[in-house]
Amino acid sequence: MNFLLRSFAITSLCSIALPAVADYDDHPKARLLADQLVNEHAFNREWVMDVLEDADKMPQLIQAEKKSAEKVKPWYEYRKIFLTKKRISDGVAFKKTHNQPLGVAQTRFGVPPELITAIIGVETLYGNYTGKHRILDALATQGFDHPTRSKFFYNELLHLFLVARKHNLDITDIRGSYAGAMGVPQFMPSNYLRLGVDFDGNGKIDLWNKVDAIGSAANYFVNYLGDNRGWKRGEPVTTRIRLTQAQLKGITVNGKKADMTLADLAARGVDISGLPSADLGAPVGILQLEGSNGPEYWVAFNNFYAIMSYNPRVKYAMAVYQLSQAIREASS
Repeated sequence: MNFLLRSFAITSLCSIALPAVADYDDHPKARLLADQLVNEHAFNREWVMDVLEDADKMPQLIQAEKKSAEKVKPWYEYRKIFLTKKRISDGVAFKKTHNQPLGVAQTRFGVPPELITAIIGVETLYGNYTGKHRILDALATQGFDHPTRSKFFYNELLHLFLVARKHNLDITDIRGSYAGAMGVPQFMPSNYLRLGVDFDGNGKIDLWNKVDAIGSAANYFVNYLGDNRGWKRGEPVTTRIRLTQAQLKGITVNGKKADMTLADLAARGVDISGLPSADLGAPVGILQLEGSNGPEYWVAFNNFYAIMSYNPRVKYAMAVYQLSQAIREASS
């Protein structure tokens, strides 16, 4: 059934049997979006408005985004979600099954197989659950009605139209997360376009394909931030450290980028002799996490912030890193 007939059937069914839902075809931002897609990307206005009419307002997705686990759970609880025996063993199995493309990704991008495995394990249980929500509903709801982040999600909704056109996808049937991420590596639409890689060489970029997902995730780590700030081959990620309150004074913890150097730490009297870098000029940041027995302090190097580019939450990036190390150890 083509899109217009399917839309008519759905609308007719809803008018007979179900309460009316809030469509987005008459929202002011819908008209603005249509103008952009028509004027800047040569879309057909009538088709765009038909698509937006099919979008359902789902305010529960806004609440899910605002209450995500990395925002509300302390580290010692959040960690337990991802560092489970099953997720580790499934990671070992994924790494073994996909050894060849993971090895190619390491050679090409410098990202270790266990890290690519871990990010896919955290995002979609190694590709076994890529999300149940229609991306159209998620991004229309978040892009038009999110109280604080509508600009970000509006831009991703625009890119969803571009992704669907470029990759010949049915825009009304793409499924993913409540925040609009899709595929095995859970890319937002703009990142699908910018960082997706045809890693199996079949001439198309399919983020529901695990081989393409592996290459795309590696490419993301290296190139998302740009300006040579992404993942660097062979460099350290993070390590735990002891800090006194006096040494912490004036330090910003849990920032989104490195804001000091190892030399700065040494000048504060911090013992850096056991850290995995001897370069006193190495940029670093300090992380503070809620341990079950009190605060934990970590030194974060450039590569930790490359992981954070995937999700700008310290707990998230630390969970990915620690899962990667557990997978590496269990694989040896």
